[in-house]
Amino acid sequence: MTVKTTKRRVKTSTGLKEYTYLGCPLTRNRSPWCFRLCTPDVEGHGHCGRNAPHALTGRIQAGILEYNKKQRAAHCKKLESMYLAAPCNEYYEPGIRVSDGEAEVVIPVQDKFLDSAGFVHGSVFHRAMNDAALFAANSIVPKKMMLSTGFNIQFTSTIADGELIARGRVIGTSDDHCLAEAVVLDSGGEELGRGTGTFVKSEISLSPEMGYE
Repeated sequence: MTVKTTKRRVKTSTGLKEYTYLGCPLTRNRSPWCFRLCTPDVEGHGHCGRNAPHALTGRIQAGILEYNKKQRAAHCKKLESMYLAAPCNEYYEPGIRVSDGEAEVVIPVQDKFLDSAGFVHGSVFHRAMNDAALFAANSIVPKKMMLSTGFNIQFTSTIADGELIARGRVIGTSDDHCLAEAVVLDSGGEELGRGTGTFVKSEISLSPEMGYE
């Protein structure tokens, strides 16, 4: 929305000069400070045309944001360690990368994953997608472990070799619940399936004993 600025003429010793009035166009208040009511544009300017103070970051706020960023990054690294430490993953030998609201699980295809027709069994697809979605959800929940309450999948293709690459991301949250989706790809980037799951925050605390370190 374009807000028309108000201009007036001021008489000075050198004659008449025009200037742009910088009061708040939302409140019609002429005070020099900002009431922080408008949403700044992409360049950080408010409706009045000035740099919006609430679009700028002070030292304290920047320090808090940087601290929180480091805490989230450390949390994601600990989740990666916890996932790889799980005894069940000795069978799948996966890799994982967790970031804020996202996760990627890579499972190398092995002969023990193949069915009678020589293709990867659907349970491995489910495992990869569910894990990617689950850890994407857990990335935004500190201190407690997230648990799956349901995960629906749809297959579009299958493979006999290479890697399964599952990418999960959070698409919604509500109270202690989280909705996340995942897509599984082959090594060439072709989609093999996708799924959506619901996850809930449990009472289980994340601890070094479970590999969260």
